[in-house]
Amino acid sequence: MGEVQPGVDAVEAAEYRRLFNLYHARVRAYCARRVGREDAEDAAAEVFTVAWRRIASVPPGPEALPWLYGVAYNVVSHHRRGHGRRRRLTLMLASQPPLVMSEPSNQVVAHADYSRVLEAATRLRPLDQEVLRLAVWEELRHDEIAKVLGCSVTAARQRFHRAKRSLLREFLRLGGVVPIPSVAPKGGER
Repeated sequence: MGEVQPGVDAVEAAEYRRLFNLYHARVRAYCARRVGREDAEDAAAEVFTVAWRRIASVPPGPEALPWLYGVAYNVVSHHRRGHGRRRRLTLMLASQPPLVMSEPSNQVVAHADYSRVLEAATRLRPLDQEVLRLAVWEELRHDEIAKVLGCSVTAARQRFHRAKRSLLREFLRLGGVVPIPSVAPKGGER
């Protein structure tokens, strides 16, 4: 924090440093009591990132701490929702019946493809990731996705299809192979 960034008022930067020095330990402790020590530093960093962006809105004097706690409450709530979604996804995946494959080599290919899909998903834009999560994990319809994203149903549908195309493109870049469905022979042909 040595130099003030261009475009940042020196008074605001000094106020931010003062807030950080005075309250960081207390905000980190607040977060630790709610999300655990392992995630507390990240949560506190997020709180102070908000404070940095909104330094002009931070109340002066002792009112700053309750304001920071309000931000921390929102950060912790967001963290808990994310944790809950991950837990539900883990339970949902654990409840799925195991894949039945005849050959061990098929299982290795399936695992590699699964890993590639997950890796491909991390390479997508955040909005594309969210659209796919809403559709696949949360099992929302296009009209419900539109409500979540605050867009039209048509836009939600387009975003979903674009996200699927992006996922496929990234999957293929990672070496994934899309199986070609077998076509049943016509009228007894073999």
